[in-house]
Amino acid sequence: MEVPLWKRAVGEFIGLFLFTSIGLMVVATAITTGAATLYGLFDLSIAFGLAIMTIILVVGVVSGAHINPAITIALALYRKFPWREVPVYIAAQISGGIVGSFVLYFLYRGPITAFERTNGIVRGEPGSEITAMIFACFAPNPAIAGALGWGPNVVTTGTALLAEAFATMVLALVVFAVVDERNTFAPSLPVFALILGLVVGFIVAVEAPLTMSGINPARDLGPRIAISFLGWGGVAFGSTVSAPWWVWTVGPILGAIVGGAVWQFLLGSFLIDRPVDPLAAGTEAAELGSPTPGGAPTSAGAAGGTADIAADRGTDRGRWD
Repeated sequence: MEVPLWKRAVGEFIGLFLFTSIGLMVVATAITTGAATLYGLFDLSIAFGLAIMTIILVVGVVSGAHINPAITIALALYRKFPWREVPVYIAAQISGGIVGSFVLYFLYRGPITAFERTNGIVRGEPGSEITAMIFACFAPNPAIAGALGWGPNVVTTGTALLAEAFATMVLALVVFAVVDERNTFAPSLPVFALILGLVVGFIVAVEAPLTMSGINPARDLGPRIAISFLGWGGVAFGSTVSAPWWVWTVGPILGAIVGGAVWQFLLGSFLIDRPVDPLAAGTEAAELGSPTPGGAPTSAGAAGGTADIAADRGTDRGRWD
């Protein structure tokens, strides 16, 4: 049964709320307590991956766990996700990012303020990117750039845009592959969550030094809006030592569109439709009725009837198709 749009919007809101509160809390901990002593890049990437996995498990069956405007737009382009629902999803995602960032700041305002005082950082002035990066993305990564003595030209605007687009292309390609009903290796929701968590963790590990691995416009834009009200206004949208803010909005959207196209028109075109007739499918009929990761569960499995399973097939995939 189709989940009403407003309920799915709530799911997307909660997904980004969790991402920007408890997810970015990993960055807050690393910055305010000393990344070199407590965390390494690999540790942070694993923590991010676990956060993504948890969020997908929580909201996947409600909203489909897009939790990313770039993925939502790509699904609308290629997978028949209704365009009329795209603005609602994106608004919910960005709103969740804003509220989650305010919660994160409320919890960590003490350590953040202490870190700034100890290191002579004036919030909103050049140099305060080191604490603003707890919430928003910068290129190059302020913590790594500071440790290695990188200047702002080490990662140019063009490089940052390309890096965000390329990383999101990889993410979108994986998403499209695992939700395609023709893919005989399509996973269950828990395995889907694990796969996406590992993919995000890998991307963070290799791309974070360049752009902090935004790969999600809502994950960056929501927090960026929030910190503009929390004292970082000077660097939130106008940092002089980073690529411009729009890189983390435009880059992921372009990358997701390309990644979706690679699957839709190249790799995905090599696949054939799986049988949907229960008589033709035989013992595979039950598998054909399994919910797509992020789709709404049905009662077909409990009923045990192959005809019901085949009939429910369409609604199971409604969130991604």
